[in-house]
Amino acid sequence: MKHIKFAAIIGVSVSTLSAGAAPENALYEEAKATVTQWAETESLISKELNDWKADKAVLEDLARMLESEKEGLSEKIEKAKESATEADKRREEIAARKESLEEASAVVRENLESLEDGIRELIPYLPANYVDSIKPLIRQIPEKGKPSQLSLSVRLRNVVGILSQANKFDNVISLETETREFADGPSKQVNTLYFGFSIAYYSDASGEKAGYGYPTQEGWKWQEAPEYGPSILSMISMYEKGKQAEFVKLPVVIK
Repeated sequence: MKHIKFAAIIGVSVSTLSAGAAPENALYEEAKATVTQWAETESLISKELNDWKADKAVLEDLARMLESEKEGLSEKIEKAKESATEADKRREEIAARKESLEEASAVVRENLESLEDGIRELIPYLPANYVDSIKPLIRQIPEKGKPSQLSLSVRLRNVVGILSQANKFDNVISLETETREFADGPSKQVNTLYFGFSIAYYSDASGEKAGYGYPTQEGWKWQEAPEYGPSILSMISMYEKGKQAEFVKLPVVIK
């Protein structure tokens, strides 16, 4: 798998898929509006991920604090048992702190459930190869509304792991080798270039089987577009071989 920062080395020009020719100025304005909408969509996705990362950092700190508190309480309980003169007083103090800890744990648990709900909504936006790499974590996310036997720390670790993969995917251009099914024939191996959560373009080695895809709540949707095969092959070549960047004409989907 290859990765480069999303600061694109490849220029992708907007191509309308509608039939017929429009006046030059109208086409320019349409293209400009499309790119603006795309940029706004990218900004919203980026903001959501930034919010996830902020929540992740807070929960990680809180989880470490809770684990530290638990260890400290266990040590203090043992010392209280060994001290006959201070035993009752110490037990009262520890009980009070334990109650506070349980209240804090309840707050973490409530927020964790919201994060797990968000994880379930996020998974369809990840391509299949990324989902496969984090399946052990996904399997441990409890079903909505059902209790989990896992500790808070383990559940937090699972959420953080999935969010880390999502953040990694969204901040790089990824070239993946995949097997894709086609309506008019057998499946073929293709190279797919993912632009984070925005869009992806694929083509086989000849450029005859080519198209693009975009994420939805039901998973990635793929559209065959063999007429763009040469452009997609050129873009993949620029990415793989570090060729000089140039503009290529490709479709863009505004969600």
